[in-house]
Amino acid sequence: MAERTLKAEPDWFGAAQALVEGLQAQVTLDGRVDVLERVCLDLGQALYPGFAKLLAAVDHFGDREVKVLVADALAQALMTARLPSTRLPAWGAGGFAGLGLDGPLRTNSRNVGPLEFLCVWLARDVGDTALSSEAFETAATYLIDLIAASPRAAALYVDKLRADVGDPTEGLHNAQTRRLVETLADRWAAGDPPAEIARAVARAAEADRSATRWGAPRL
Repeated sequence: MAERTLKAEPDWFGAAQALVEGLQAQVTLDGRVDVLERVCLDLGQALYPGFAKLLAAVDHFGDREVKVLVADALAQALMTARLPSTRLPAWGAGGFAGLGLDGPLRTNSRNVGPLEFLCVWLARDVGDTALSSEAFETAATYLIDLIAASPRAAALYVDKLRADVGDPTEGLHNAQTRRLVETLADRWAAGDPPAEIARAVARAAEADRSATRWGAPRL
């Protein structure tokens, strides 16, 4: 099967409208989660950044009613452990790739949702290109604003973020990405506006990069 690629100039408005219409056609929350899962699966692992951008587009173009519709579906996805996710190598797993090892060392990967994906992408080379601080702030602001349209979804997502970074065996995060996710969760729980939360995370990432440039990486 040929690998899917995004168009040079995707129609994000049209894609967001199609997603919303698909969700509106479902009468149950579980049915709406099915729609989110199908869209994510259709894009595939390589285009998961496109799924995050699609959610951002819904927030950018959608009115309050649309945002609540999508946020409630995401809340149900979180409640039922069906949040549309991608899989990323666990921290350090890439070091085994050239050793000819098979089995769990080579396939060591973790599920990651859209906001966590952005945090990891800001610190690690997990996309085709690096994610700039400006691009992170824009995307994260939209995603947080979208999820926050449902207080239930926001509370569940903050709990998920904290549970992920608090689990010593989860394997996805190194010290740097753990700090970024903790910053996101703490500022969100404190009630900061989405743009300020995203900016705080971007600044934390830049502080880590500066520390690495001038000395040993922060652990």
